[in-house]
Amino acid sequence: MLEDNDIEKLKEAFTEVFVTKDEFLTGQDEILTKLNILLDEKTVGDDQNKRQKKVLEIHNAALKNNKILSQEQASEIDGLRVF
Repeated sequence: MLEDNDIEKLKEAFTEVFVTKDEFLTGQDEILTKLNILLDEKTVGDDQNKRQKKVLEIHNAALKNNKILSQEQASEIDGLRVF
């Protein structure tokens, strides 16, 4: 039969090798927190990209309509498919 000091030695050995329940949950919480931050940043970035895309569309349309861009330049911009 195992004695109390044997059990304590096993606990110490296991905590060096295996993750405890508290450590596991803390790690998950940290990962989820960071994931939520990244998702929020992605949402903001996507919104900023949409606004920037719209501004560039308006800008390039104005340049084409007022013949500030040559036909080749306008075609090159269209060929890039940046937006």
